[in-house]
Amino acid sequence: MKRLNLGCGKDIREGYVNLDMYQLPGVDVVADITKRLPFEDDTFDEVFTAHVLEHMVDLDSILRELHRITKKDGVIRIFVPHFTNFGAYTDPTHKRFFGYFTMDYYTDNNEMNFYTPVRFIIRKKKLFFYITKTSRYSFENKPLTWLVSLSPLVYERFFCWIIPAQEVYYELEPVK
Repeated sequence: MKRLNLGCGKDIREGYVNLDMYQLPGVDVVADITKRLPFEDDTFDEVFTAHVLEHMVDLDSILRELHRITKKDGVIRIFVPHFTNFGAYTDPTHKRFFGYFTMDYYTDNNEMNFYTPVRFIIRKKKLFFYITKTSRYSFENKPLTWLVSLSPLVYERFFCWIIPAQEVYYELEPVK
């Protein structure tokens, strides 16, 4: 199983090709992820990226590349801050914001999917709420996460600014 850790920074993962734009200790491949990635089509069974996509101006191009390098039946695991996370707007390097339904625009089931030919099946999406989160530890507020999972639409329309979420998690499978 071939796996990529895209935009790894200092989060070096064993068993993954660790890619970042900076030559940090443990980085296997240095590449600008806003350009064509240095891999053949259908190289990876899994792509993992955490807190990287919010820094990208052109999400469509990045998703096209992830689609290209991920095998059919492969999975792309994405963690990004939710748009209500205080850090989403505080960090000056953040260029875009994500909600629960953001990746729906890349599925066959969305009427606004004409912007791109790239398609994914969404295997899973989840909003995360934490009681506390540091660089070392995180304690998920599981009752709140469960409650919001009953209707993410109601949450994002009516309650998200009252009880902000911290992260959105997506599991995407490229349609090939």
